[in-house]
Amino acid sequence: MFGIVRTLVNLVVGVIEFLLLLRFIFKFFVANLSTPFVAWIYSTTAPLVSPFAKILPNLNIGQFVIDFTTLVALIVYVLIGYLILQLFSYVGPRYYRGDGGYRD
Repeated sequence: MFGIVRTLVNLVVGVIEFLLLLRFIFKFFVANLSTPFVAWIYSTTAPLVSPFAKILPNLNIGQFVIDFTTLVALIVYVLIGYLILQLFSYVGPRYYRGDGGYRD
């Protein structure tokens, strides 16, 4: 049961990381917003980054933009996923091996 939950948490956090990473790359290279895929990435990830909006300003380096909002969101979601997995590792069942030790 806990193995399925761990796998599901890893999958969800992995998808969120991937989408946010694409958003960061597209923002960095100032991708064309009229492209359907880029517009979809921005609209899909907007609810994920909106709680972190305006925490740090974006940094413009010539034509490139470093979006710190997306970086903060990436870090926070990775930490949340890690904490959830750690919680399940402490709460999850442990099975007796027979040699005095336990296994997951």
